[in-house]
Amino acid sequence: MKILIDTNIFLDFYRSNGTSIHIFSTLIENIDHFIVTDQIIQEFERSREGVIKSVQQRFQIESKLENFSSSYLQNLEEFQKLVEIQKQYVTQQKKVGLSIAEILKDSSKDPIANYFKEFVNESLKQNRMLYTTDEIINKAIKRKNIGNPPTSNKFSIGDEINWEIIIANIHEDIILVGRDNTYTNNLTFLQKDFHKQTGYNVVDLTERISVALEKAGIEITEALIKEEDKVIEDLKHYDEFWKYKVQIE
Repeated sequence: MKILIDTNIFLDFYRSNGTSIHIFSTLIENIDHFIVTDQIIQEFERSREGVIKSVQQRFQIESKLENFSSSYLQNLEEFQKLVEIQKQYVTQQKKVGLSIAEILKDSSKDPIANYFKEFVNESLKQNRMLYTTDEIINKAIKRKNIGNPPTSNKFSIGDEINWEIIIANIHEDIILVGRDNTYTNNLTFLQKDFHKQTGYNVVDLTERISVALEKAGIEITEALIKEEDKVIEDLKHYDEFWKYKVQIE
């Protein structure tokens, strides 16, 4: 049984303030169970910058500390200490901003990118990478034009390419890990489509890597579950923040 993890699941690690070492370690140790395509790698690499910039924007808004002053309080020793603390805070805030800028410029300083790179390298080492071909692209374009899911936005065919790669190369049951509507709103169609073209089944769609691992017979740890719980919880607050505070195109 093979597991396909949608690219956005990997990108969601940027939207959490938790660690992900146990999750990625388990993925790397069980690389033979995972579907890794060149399309997923490209999607991660080109989307990484946009996601980090969104995190950067959120940090700048949330960490903003308003100036305060009062002629009446100027002579109080406690107030002077508060002003000094504010200066230290602003200095540290700038350092954090510079660190984010460095991560944007140099992916080797980005822990999530490094984890993902290890995952990809292990797939390459074991010759398990699946690649896009001209035939795959033509089939993906046809899928797009017909309107059959999975469907990317109107300007790309990324999901279509990944699906055609899977159909062409995977000859066993699969589990999908994703939170996007392209999967959740079209699961029945995808199950029928996959079975019709391969003879095998889409066993499940889940938003949790841990659930997919268990269904594939892979042992998971309490530490992994806690890491993923933290990501899921942080995503709820992250979505609320962007919904009510910041408008993103």
